[in-house]
Amino acid sequence: MTLPAVAAPHFEEQIGVRGRAWWWLAVIVVVTFFAIAPVAVPLAIIAWFINVGRFSRTRIVLHDDWLQVGKRAVALATLDDSTLGEAGNTWPWRVFDRRYLGANPIWTRDSVAIRGIDAGGVYRVAVGTNRHDELVTSLRDAIEAAHRRVGRAREWASPPAWHPDPWAPFARLRWWDGDRWTGYAWPPDPPAPPAAPPLGAP
Repeated sequence: MTLPAVAAPHFEEQIGVRGRAWWWLAVIVVVTFFAIAPVAVPLAIIAWFINVGRFSRTRIVLHDDWLQVGKRAVALATLDDSTLGEAGNTWPWRVFDRRYLGANPIWTRDSVAIRGIDAGGVYRVAVGTNRHDELVTSLRDAIEAAHRRVGRAREWASPPAWHPDPWAPFARLRWWDGDRWTGYAWPPDPPAPPAAPPLGAP
C-alpha cells in the first residue's frame, strides 16, 4: 500500500537488535529444551533468526491518518482503541498475512497491540517498543482524531445500513443514514446509573 505525502509524523521509532537479544535466545533455547522437547530447539532457533532478520530494520511511524510498520500500513480510523493492550508472542508465519503489522521482537522493553476492522477483514498490529508510554499516548490521540474526522467527513456509497461502529468496530454496530453516522448503536450503551440522593435525604 502506497501512502500519500504526509506531514511530520507524530511518532517514529527504529526497531533494532539490542545486545540483550542474544541473552533471550539462550533463555528460549533452555526453556524450549526443558518445557517442550529437545527436538523443538532447532525450530525455536530458526524462528528466532527469522525474527531477527524480519525486524532488525523495521521502523514504526505514526502519521495523521496512518500507522506504518515497516512496509505495511493501516488507516487509524479502522483501529479500535478499546483493543489496545500488550502484544503476544511473535509467530514467524504471521508475516505472510498482509493484515498483520508485526514488529514485536522479544528484546524490546515493552510491546503494544491493537486491532482494527476494514472491508470486513481484521487488521492486527503488534509492535515492540522502547518508548511504550509515548507510543500509547500518541496512538490514542491520533486514533481519536481520526475517528472524529471519519464521523464528520466520511462519505459512503452504500444506502442506509448497519455497519461496524467506527469508534468501536469490535464492540457494536452503528446506523449509517446514507449521509452521516447516527446515534443509533447496537448493542446500545448501558443506561447511566441513577444519581445518588443527597446526604441526609430520607
